[in-house]
Amino acid sequence: MTDISVIGLGAMGSALARAQMKAGRSVTVWNRTPEKATALVSEGATAATTVSEAISASPVTITCVKSHPQTIELLTNAANALPSKTIIELSTGGAEEAENLAELIENAGAEWMLGIINAYPHMIGDEKTVLSVVGTDEQWETLGPIIKAMGGSSVHVGDQAGMLAALFAGLFTVRQGFMWGMIYGALAAKKAGIPIQTFSDLVPISMGMMKPYYDYFAATAPQATYDDPPATMRTYAAALEDVLASFEALGARDELPRLFVEMAQMGMDQGLEDKALTAVIDVLAQDAQRP
Repeated sequence: MTDISVIGLGAMGSALARAQMKAGRSVTVWNRTPEKATALVSEGATAATTVSEAISASPVTITCVKSHPQTIELLTNAANALPSKTIIELSTGGAEEAENLAELIENAGAEWMLGIINAYPHMIGDEKTVLSVVGTDEQWETLGPIIKAMGGSSVHVGDQAGMLAALFAGLFTVRQGFMWGMIYGALAAKKAGIPIQTFSDLVPISMGMMKPYYDYFAATAPQATYDDPPATMRTYAAALEDVLASFEALGARDELPRLFVEMAQMGMDQGLEDKALTAVIDVLAQDAQRP
């Protein structure tokens, strides 16, 4: 028996296995292409010839393949090895796929934790690296050291399998909001005859406002403390209207700034003009529930 098994030995899976070995755990590994296990075996890992063998070798198995459906396929074919085992799934997938995977594991008499890796392979094992995981409090208490061997700042975010897909979507939207903001900003500059290089050079200066924006969000959104903000929804709405007017005057596509204006207006229409802009979170949540 070994301490932990790792299924899937791409760049990320191999990094996960090495992190466990570095933490002093004995590791069994398996990959569809056996040659990918060679380097890890030379470093002290044990190679399994089948998924069932890998799962049987350890009380806990980490899966890191292409997606939840691929994990479901692998575990379905190795269902005989699952009873009394724990699967830590670090592949990707949507909420429904995650729930299906959790159901499969539970029905087989095993336990699960699901996680997303907020890092590149070379960052695995670093104290600042974060894996966001879901599972019961008891599982987090037991398996936390295994998770934190792969990312020292890892966090437990809930106990429902589908939560991670929503978390990934939310965090990805933050990053893409920045990317698409730059794209639309460059569009406005281009339409106005401003060199894109000039715009690009000024973006880092504008990024100086990112920390105050985050502080505004963190001070208001988590506890819904929307009263007496440093800038009200009315203030933001007026600035957004000015931005939209500029896009219209330039004859530039304005879907993004128009969306901002429309969402702020939804808050204004509900009498929240003196509240923090983040109060629109609750307004949008209510709107999404309407038939």
